[in-house]
Amino acid sequence: MAVLYRLAKSSIKKNGKEMYFAKAVSNGECHTDAIAKEMSRSGSITEGEAIGYIRDLMILMKEKLGSGQTVVLDGFGRFKLAIESEQVEHPNDFNADKHIKGVRCKFIAEGRREIGNQKLVKSFSEGVKCVEAPLYEK
Repeated sequence: MAVLYRLAKSSIKKNGKEMYFAKAVSNGECHTDAIAKEMSRSGSITEGEAIGYIRDLMILMKEKLGSGQTVVLDGFGRFKLAIESEQVEHPNDFNADKHIKGVRCKFIAEGRREIGNQKLVKSFSEGVKCVEAPLYEK
């Protein structure tokens, strides 16, 4: 497994010098139908059943998130809704219709701390290598 990256220029300078950082590059997309097809290869469920389970999960997650709950899928991660709003100087100045700009879903992948160095290891990125993406011609 490998994650592709390219170097990108940072908008923040350090000691007056331009800085660069690695930015992940997508290697394509994998949609629900493809995931369902992969799930059905084990033979325990059909592709249609897999799609049904995924859709049911999405509906339930939307209901639970919409009621203010954090959805935790053990071994996967947690989902919660976050509010994007403008700041005000005083609580009495806050108007939800005016100052709330949107609601977004945040995902935090499940992880664990390594024994000894306490480095956080995320389940999805464990064992993944980082490889520089080839330059593409326009």
